[in-house]
Amino acid sequence: MVAESPVHFECRYLSTHRMVGDSNVGTIDIVFAKVERIHINDTVITPEGKLDIPKIRPIARMGYYDYAVVTDTFEMRIPGASEDEALGLAGQSA
Repeated sequence: MVAESPVHFECRYLSTHRMVGDSNVGTIDIVFAKVERIHINDTVITPEGKLDIPKIRPIARMGYYDYAVVTDTFEMRIPGASEDEALGLAGQSA
């Protein structure tokens, strides 16, 4: 685990799929794993029980050599979603 990270995923390795690239650069490995446990530092959980994304400031890969730091989030609900679908999208089970 990375000591500086407030969120850790404990995973069980499943397999690796190697894809040959379209250039002379080489190959790309895609690793599949099942998340067994998630460890979260209590200081990054909001009073509502969600991750405080602006506090965590996760890094996202954008493509090329570009990355972004997430400092702002917004919620966008799916119009017409059933209650069960909404629970599933929120990471909850019915």
